[in-house]
Amino acid sequence: MPPTSGGKPITATLSPVITVHAYVYAQPRHRDAYLQGLRALQAATRAHDPGCLRYEFWQSIDDPDAFVCVEQWTDRDALQAHLDAPHHAAADAALDAYRARPAEIQVFESTPISL
Repeated sequence: MPPTSGGKPITATLSPVITVHAYVYAQPRHRDAYLQGLRALQAATRAHDPGCLRYEFWQSIDDPDAFVCVEQWTDRDALQAHLDAPHHAAADAALDAYRARPAEIQVFESTPISL
C-alpha cells in the first residue's frame, strides 16, 4: 500500500525540498486543547499553502505532551509564505496559552534519493 498524508497518496519526488522538524510541547493539563490547535493549524496549512508538500504531527511514544511537526515545502519562499500567513499567526497565538515551552525548530535543505 502506498504511503498517504491526510488520506491522500504521497508520491515520491527527487526534487530538492525544504524539510522542517518542529518539536512542540503541550502543558499536560491542556494537551487536548493543544491537539485541537495543532489539528486546526494542519488543516489550514493544507488548505491554504500551495507550496506545502507535507504537514504532519506525530506524538512522542515517551512523552504524551511532546509532538513533532514534519513539514516539506517546495522551496524557501513557500515556507516563508506559510510563516507569514494569517492562519499561521492565528494558530501560533492560540497555541501559546497551552504551550509548555518554546518550540525547537530545525530546517533542512533536503534532496530525496531513490532506493
